[in-house]
Amino acid sequence: MGLELPEVLNISKQMDHTVRGKTIKNVLLGDRCSGIIKLGMCNLDRRKDEIVNSTVSSIEARGKWIFLEFNNGKFLLLGELIGKLLYHKDESEIPEVYHVLFEFDDNTSLSFQSSLYGFLEIDDPEQLEEHKYAGNIGISPDDKKFTYSYFKNVLLRNEKKPVKALLGLQTDISGLGNVYINDILYEAKLHPKRKAVELEESEQNKLYETVVEITKSAIELKGSTQEVDLFGKPGRYIRIMDKDSTGEGCKRCGTRIVKMNILGSSSYFCPGCQKI
Repeated sequence: MGLELPEVLNISKQMDHTVRGKTIKNVLLGDRCSGIIKLGMCNLDRRKDEIVNSTVSSIEARGKWIFLEFNNGKFLLLGELIGKLLYHKDESEIPEVYHVLFEFDDNTSLSFQSSLYGFLEIDDPEQLEEHKYAGNIGISPDDKKFTYSYFKNVLLRNEKKPVKALLGLQTDISGLGNVYINDILYEAKLHPKRKAVELEESEQNKLYETVVEITKSAIELKGSTQEVDLFGKPGRYIRIMDKDSTGEGCKRCGTRIVKMNILGSSSYFCPGCQKI
């Protein structure tokens, strides 16, 4: 489903321990990388030499993005990743098939294997600031600035949007995707199509608390069991609403969980508890 805030935070911390301070020796593009290049999500074919022989000076995570800054001022952007980002201690651990391989001067490496797509870009600071997505990231639910007052403001500005769409607005609430949004809406007892303007004060408060609680829990558990970290180890957050829950009885009311395509992605909800 893709790396969301809990997975990205965990992986960025692991990268800080394993990659920061190392120098890029080479950037290799696999045959399959042509797909994300054609999508306009990767510029490594044109700009990879700009980080070769440069050292990773800092690593920062924001929303669904990881930013690697180099000592020459360039940035490597890794974002909206659907696939595996893995660290390899030596050549024997490198997978046979990968989209991109970053080799370091100590013979360790990072590989990205995409199962759909992902942004892998090299940018200057000015380009990063003007980036359509990476340069316009909102506050994450784990941030102290993510207060109830801020959340209500987001609801007000987007009152005509369905709550599912609102929670996925990376410019306002960064880091959440379909995986955690499905669980949040279930626990908050809200139908994905409910409009923000329709929510009572009590529902707004419950939604805010649920966003914070589920995000915090997933971060502590190092992400979903269906995603892996930098060492190939899955997280411990067990999803509540996914393909396996379809047709099963709701834990609250017994109504069968249904699957529906809403706003271009799969939504899993209880028609009994999450009424439109």
